[in-house]
Amino acid sequence: MIYAVGDVHGEAQALRELLAKLPLTRSDLVVFLGDLINRCGPDPFDCIAQVVAFDRCAKICLLGNHEEALRDYLEVGDIDVLDGMESETTFRSYEAHGYPIAAGDPASIPDEHARYLFQAEPWTLPFYITDTHIFTHAGWDLRKRLEGQSDHAMRWGRVSGFEQPIWDQTVVRGHTPLPKVTFARSKRTIGVDTGAGMGGRLSAVAIPNETIYSAHPIDFDPKWYFAPASRKSIKF
Repeated sequence: MIYAVGDVHGEAQALRELLAKLPLTRSDLVVFLGDLINRCGPDPFDCIAQVVAFDRCAKICLLGNHEEALRDYLEVGDIDVLDGMESETTFRSYEAHGYPIAAGDPASIPDEHARYLFQAEPWTLPFYITDTHIFTHAGWDLRKRLEGQSDHAMRWGRVSGFEQPIWDQTVVRGHTPLPKVTFARSKRTIGVDTGAGMGGRLSAVAIPNETIYSAHPIDFDPKWYFAPASRKSIKF
C-alpha cells in the first residue's frame, strides 16, 4: 500500500497523530507530497524532523514550493524568494530549536534538514511514478513525456493536458488546499491538501484502495475554507 500525505505546513502535532493512524507494514510506502513548512502551523522544524526520522516503512518526500523557496533563501540569501510564503513560523520554529536561519547559509540549519531541502537523500525525489499513479507536489502535464516535465510546474503549477493525455496514471497531488480529499474522476486526479496550516485538517490517502485518514490540528476551524481572509494574497 502507498499512503500519500498532503501538505503539512508546520502542523507537527497533527502529523504525529496522522502517522500513528496509518496501518503501516514494512512493505508499505509513505509519500510525503511536500510543503512541510510555513503557513500557520507552529512547528515546521519538528515536521521536517519527523519526516527525516520516519522509519516504519519506506518513505519518499517530494519537495514542495515552500521548501524550494527556503532552499533558495539558504543558497542565495535573497529575501524576495520568501515573499508571500508565510515563512515567519518557520523562522521562529528553527530559532526556538536553536537554529536561527541565516540568509545564504545552509549550515545554519541541521545537516539532515539541509540534505532534505537540497534533495541529497535517496528518499528525496521531485516526483514518483507507479504503473497506476503519478505523485507530484503540484503540477504535471499529461501531454508531455517525462523529459518534458517542468520542475517549476511540479512545485508551483497545476495538472494540465487533460484534452490529449499520453499518461494513463491518476495524478496524486497536494499544493491546492480544499476542504476534503478530492477525487476528480474525469480528470484522474486526487487532491490531498486539506488546508493544514490554514485552519484545515491534515490528510492522507491510501493507494490503491483510496481510504482517507485525517488528523485535526489544534487550530482546526471547520469554516476555514470559507473565511474571506483565509485565501487572500497567498501563494499556494
